[in-house]
Amino acid sequence: MAAVAIRRAHGFTLFEILIVLALIGIMLAVVMPRLGHAIGTSARTQALRLCALMKAARTQAILSGDPCMVKPAAHGYVFLRMNRRGRFVAMTGRLLRARTLPPGARLEGFGARPVIFRASGLVRPFHWLVVTAHGRWRLSVGARGQVGAHVA
Repeated sequence: MAAVAIRRAHGFTLFEILIVLALIGIMLAVVMPRLGHAIGTSARTQALRLCALMKAARTQAILSGDPCMVKPAAHGYVFLRMNRRGRFVAMTGRLLRARTLPPGARLEGFGARPVIFRASGLVRPFHWLVVTAHGRWRLSVGARGQVGAHVA
């Protein structure tokens, strides 16, 4: 008997490459809408976070009896409380500390005016806009201290 040498080609067949491309396409079709939704909600997320933190600052002012201030900074915002000498100093707790906005996000509509929550919970009404490349959200505070966020 003569030995027959079978020559095996190295590499992938066209069918194998098409299967891999189809699987990659299916995975991208599932993942991309979720990524787009997460990016699109960044203005919403930042506005709701700031809204919750402002509610916490208002509560802190009421409970401590000392006014609390939320002041916009170059790339974010800081929380300040009034000390016994009548001066505002930065808060250093885990919750009410200086925060930075993600790249591309900014606050608008505040001029240079900080927001001061009095010990009574009252505040001068105002609104800020949280703006990102994917949306605008309006953050509002009424005279009684109620804080809310909605699409601008």
